[in-house]
Amino acid sequence: MARENIPCCSICRRDLLAGAGVAATGALAGCVSEDEDEGIPDDADEDFPEWDPESPEFPQRMSTLMDYDNGTVEDIQGFEERDEPVYGDPVQETPEDEDELIDPDTLLFAMTPTEDPAAYEGMFDPLIENIEEETGRDVENNLVENYAAQVEAMRSEQLHIAGFSTGPLPFAVNLAGAVPFAIQVSEEDAGYFLWAITHMSNTDINSVEDFEGRNGAHGDPSSNSGNLMPRAIFEDQFGVEPDEDYDVEHIGSHENLILSVYHQDHEVAPVCSYCVTRVADRGDVDPDDIKVVWQSDPIVTTGFSYRHNLPPDIQEGIERAFLEYDYSDTELAEEFDGRGQFTEIDYATHWHDILVTHEANDVDLTDPGEID
Repeated sequence: MARENIPCCSICRRDLLAGAGVAATGALAGCVSEDEDEGIPDDADEDFPEWDPESPEFPQRMSTLMDYDNGTVEDIQGFEERDEPVYGDPVQETPEDEDELIDPDTLLFAMTPTEDPAAYEGMFDPLIENIEEETGRDVENNLVENYAAQVEAMRSEQLHIAGFSTGPLPFAVNLAGAVPFAIQVSEEDAGYFLWAITHMSNTDINSVEDFEGRNGAHGDPSSNSGNLMPRAIFEDQFGVEPDEDYDVEHIGSHENLILSVYHQDHEVAPVCSYCVTRVADRGDVDPDDIKVVWQSDPIVTTGFSYRHNLPPDIQEGIERAFLEYDYSDTELAEEFDGRGQFTEIDYATHWHDILVTHEANDVDLTDPGEID
């Protein structure tokens, strides 16, 4: 799909950031300068191990990993089945009392927030048309400003269908009566990895242990791969505690994170592989200049959900529109790296690792104030 790229100008980027704050990072998407690779030795990666996706070794250039940045459908299907969520409440059942059901004439849909809301305009039309056909209801596509607003909209019954990002989805389940039922996949790709990244010029940063003493950036506080999972995993596996062993500044989206590392405003960051490869595909960063020093096991991506107290026939129609259609030839798949299909998921099973992460971070899934 077409995206508006803001042309670079003669203003120095770092002067602009100093004057305008982190928000300027996203505004400069598309500004790949010619000197971003300054300071990278010609032999910076000569000692990197040969890449083998079956036996991955790090560090690696991001460009090397871009064809392997997602988990597989087999990975998703192979999750250990869980009867109940390890942390927080289970998914709410549909009320048996019809008086507790809501039956809106128009179903309201919202995808997880993005730095560029206009990017979603028209993209979900084929899906929305099928929801309308399968439910007999009109569907309105809405834009939300942030994770908290999206959860609150479903909590107040002003949102009926939503794609919740990985980290905030447990809040939607515990606070807003969300019923997660699907994630977006292709025939081979599903989920994503947590990457720990730095700039290639940082030749002495080659592992998470090397984050110690560095200037780091994290995503939104409620972001799974941008903040919560690194806080749980980095300390447990590497003995490196964010905020204690390296400085952390929360700067928002994964797009902001990779742009900040690419422009060397921050030395290190955790990012969602699937999110940042899209930034590189747009030409906003050169993946040859980003070093990945560690990669997690596969993580599930955006969880598509509906509100638990919609009538059962409406719920079934929504599920059919997602699960029984192939969107591979649509703009939806084009934007999301060929992911034009949806596969069924189970919240307790597929969000287990995320819930373990929330518990390790003492996240209160019933407190709206912890979403942002």
